[in-house]
Amino acid sequence: MARRVLAPVTAALAVVTVVVGLVRAGGVEIPLEVQLVPFAVSILVFGLPHGALDHLVPARLRGDGRVLRSVAVVVALYAVLGAATAALWLVAPLAGMLAFIALTWFHWGQGDRWIDHLMGDGTVGGAAAALTIAARGALPMLVPLVAHPTDYSSVVGEAASAVGRASTAPVGALSITTGWRAVAGVIVLALVTALVAAVHRARRPVARTVTEVVVLAAFFWVVPPVLAVGLYFTLWHSVRHVVRLELTDPAGARDLAAGRLFRPFLRFLRQAWPITLVALAILVGTGVLLGDDGLGVYLVVLAVLTTPHAAVVTWMDQVQGAWTGRGPTGTRPDDHHMPEGTPRGVA
Repeated sequence: MARRVLAPVTAALAVVTVVVGLVRAGGVEIPLEVQLVPFAVSILVFGLPHGALDHLVPARLRGDGRVLRSVAVVVALYAVLGAATAALWLVAPLAGMLAFIALTWFHWGQGDRWIDHLMGDGTVGGAAAALTIAARGALPMLVPLVAHPTDYSSVVGEAASAVGRASTAPVGALSITTGWRAVAGVIVLALVTALVAAVHRARRPVARTVTEVVVLAAFFWVVPPVLAVGLYFTLWHSVRHVVRLELTDPAGARDLAAGRLFRPFLRFLRQAWPITLVALAILVGTGVLLGDDGLGVYLVVLAVLTTPHAAVVTWMDQVQGAWTGRGPTGTRPDDHHMPEGTPRGVA
């Protein structure tokens, strides 16, 4: 099942890399309006909604049917961590943006770590899992910095300035020098090399890891950052998390095990729309409050929502044994902590 979702997305990003590379080689720059399309789509499809079922996660994983308690705990978590994140942005907008980059590095890396866990390959053990998270998250966070420093700095500045204009905090500037780009490049190279070596030492298949690392490295090197991150966020990270959520639901897991992909995604969107509308209202309200309706405001809202969302996903990792590579009872990744009636062997 997982390969039916992963392979087409990997292939799609490879095709985009080739097409964009040819376009840019011909001296044609992609207009910003075109680059923003994936971000616009992500507001309603997969991107912004992918965390909209967080309030159901504790009840689903525990299997105790205590939905109200699940909702109350997650709502409280979102209120506390979301408020803390918003406060950081108001006091120090540039620091808020840099913290968001660091958190996204971790969160996107843990999403790929989960896929390794689901499919029974990748690294084994806590330290190796941390390496996976660091290496995978470095690709979308550091490769654009190395390849497109001006665009990278511009996006960071736009998000920080969106809040800075509405507060008394100085925004400052992010200066990406040649030296910092060299350091970032060395970090990425060292991490992905260590990751491939670790997978090989664990006697796990390395083909998927190598393929995905190469495709993503080329993708983020060639494609402009706004377009690249928008596509990655919507098609790569968010879709993988939706699959993870559907596997916690018996009906979704049965559909995925049977190879039915459209029905689980449609079910997810149907379940996610109420919270998605709440998030959309927060986005619109923030734009009005800050007097800005650009990408910067969207990134600020995503930052506020990502902090509690990443906390929920980290708890999921702990419960599902994603860091160790095996479940608490020693079962295979596709067998443990699934709801009663969930088919096995879904990977």
